[in-house]
Amino acid sequence: MSLLCVGVKKAKLDGPQEKFNTYVTLKVQNVKSTTIAVRGNLPCWEQDFMFEINRLDLGLMVEVWNKGLIWDTMVGMVWIPLHSIRQANEEGPGEWLTLDSQVIMADSEICGTKDPTLHLVL
Repeated sequence: MSLLCVGVKKAKLDGPQEKFNTYVTLKVQNVKSTTIAVRGNLPCWEQDFMFEINRLDLGLMVEVWNKGLIWDTMVGMVWIPLHSIRQANEEGPGEWLTLDSQVIMADSEICGTKDPTLHLVL
């Protein structure tokens, strides 16, 4: 079993700042964690999460959501294969990821995302 430490830092969202009140959800191996909601098109969360991982053939789903009065809407998502995540004892510099608008399925499991948006998350 391995520990996966994920830092959700910030985002660059395409659109007027008053349009966004966003939060991030992280999903891996049927476990879900969520950041607080932050207003603006340059939200800064600076939140760290830890997951126990026992299957490196799966992936981490990162979703950015916009909080609404009645329901929340998805801004974008990105799927990161666990085997592609760098292993280290210290925190790395991070990587800006382009959010996509659709998931790719294979055998009833998510295997990626497609259709890039203009939104980025670090």
